[in-house]
Amino acid sequence: MKDCKKINTPLIDDTDFFKKSYLDVINKRKVLYKYIFLFNNYRFKFKIISTYYEYLIVCNRILEGVTACNFFFGPLLFFEMLGKSFYYPYVLYIYDADAGSGDAIGSAKDCHKDHHKEWREMERDGVEDSCSARPLPFSSLKFVKSTILDIDNIVRKGKVKNERYLKKGKNDFGDGKIILSAADICSHLKNYNVANKNIVGYTEIYLLFHMGRCFDSRIERLVIEEQHRNKGYGLLIMYICIYVLKYLYHCNRCDLNVENEIALRIYKKLKFTKVETEVYRLYLHCNYNFMPNTVSIKNDCDSIQAFMDCFASKGNVTSVE
Repeated sequence: MKDCKKINTPLIDDTDFFKKSYLDVINKRKVLYKYIFLFNNYRFKFKIISTYYEYLIVCNRILEGVTACNFFFGPLLFFEMLGKSFYYPYVLYIYDADAGSGDAIGSAKDCHKDHHKEWREMERDGVEDSCSARPLPFSSLKFVKSTILDIDNIVRKGKVKNERYLKKGKNDFGDGKIILSAADICSHLKNYNVANKNIVGYTEIYLLFHMGRCFDSRIERLVIEEQHRNKGYGLLIMYICIYVLKYLYHCNRCDLNVENEIALRIYKKLKFTKVETEVYRLYLHCNYNFMPNTVSIKNDCDSIQAFMDCFASKGNVTSVE
């Protein structure tokens, strides 16, 4: 742990590339909007929350039962909050691959039935034991689209898309409420045509400035919708987050403070270790060095594919290179 901390410095081969890329992150000109990928005959979308209906769905379906918070924002505050900080909430959608990205899948029990046993075994075992016997079941994972935008464009797209899903004659700003209760969440959600919006996972990424190193970062509230658990979605989201924090946002490290037993098993597999400040920490510069440090957003789809292929081909999620 101490050795990793000492050598956790970025290797900068191209200073001009690093300067431009880092300034793009600081000025929010380079924010991951979404990934679209195929996995085991289903289509997924990992997307930043940019619409009010996504916020409502997460509060109503995903966070219910896992948070004591009963304090929710109305649409006016929600859209004012977007892009005002380095806080990036993401959701994971799942669709029937044959029906396109507008249709939700059928029974959750049918999803990824080929890999359920393998995923459960790997979430139960330690990473060294499970990976030495077999690679992670990512061989069918195929990224088909990466969209990276500036934050202003993301906010604009979110407002337009939000209007598109409002039911005819409905106005979500009509009651003017600033703070909502749990009951208000349900009533606002009825204003939208979101029957086919099947969100199965949610997480939050924070970037934090530091004067003596690259960004620190945090991942909080990694939550999988109850009926979609034990399918490896939490692990999949974590791999995506690690790639984004390391290669897109040039972060120095990532901290977690969740004490959930299932989550802890995942974090330990991914080389997060508990430090004196009572958080679990992953040093990013000295871990997961599968890719060159000059990853361009123009080739981001190929880059994250290559990153995930390392796990599918080698089953090696913990190498320090």
